[in-house]
Amino acid sequence: MTAAAPSLSRHDIEAKIVKRCWENDAFRKEFVSDPAGCFVKYLNAPKAQLPKITVHEEQPGSWHIVLPAKPTKSGELSDDELEKVAGGTDIVTVTLAVSLGMSVTALSASVAVGYGGASASSGW
Repeated sequence: MTAAAPSLSRHDIEAKIVKRCWENDAFRKEFVSDPAGCFVKYLNAPKAQLPKITVHEEQPGSWHIVLPAKPTKSGELSDDELEKVAGGTDIVTVTLAVSLGMSVTALSASVAVGYGGASASSGW
C-alpha cells in the first residue's frame, strides 16, 4: 500500500511558486505568461479543474493586497476557515553584543512578530 502524497494548501503552493520564481528567472517568465499551463505541466493538475489564475508582479515600493472572495454561506467562519485566511508569525532574532572588560558577551532573544490581525489602536 502506498502512502498518499500530502495535500498542499493554497498558501503552501503560493509560497513554493514565489520561491521558485525568485530562484529561477526562466520559470518566473513562464509562470507569469501562463500560470495555468505551469500548474498543468509541473503539478499534473487537470486544466478543467483549475480556477482562473491571475498573476500580479509587485514592484519595489508597492503592495498588492488580495482580498479573498467572500464566503457564500452566511454566519461565522469556522476555525478551519479562519486558519486558511489568517496571517502568521515571523520569528525575529536580535543579537546584542555587550563589552564587559576584555570579553564580549552576546545576548540573543527571539521575538514573535505577528501579522494578519489588527491591534485595537490601529483603527481597523
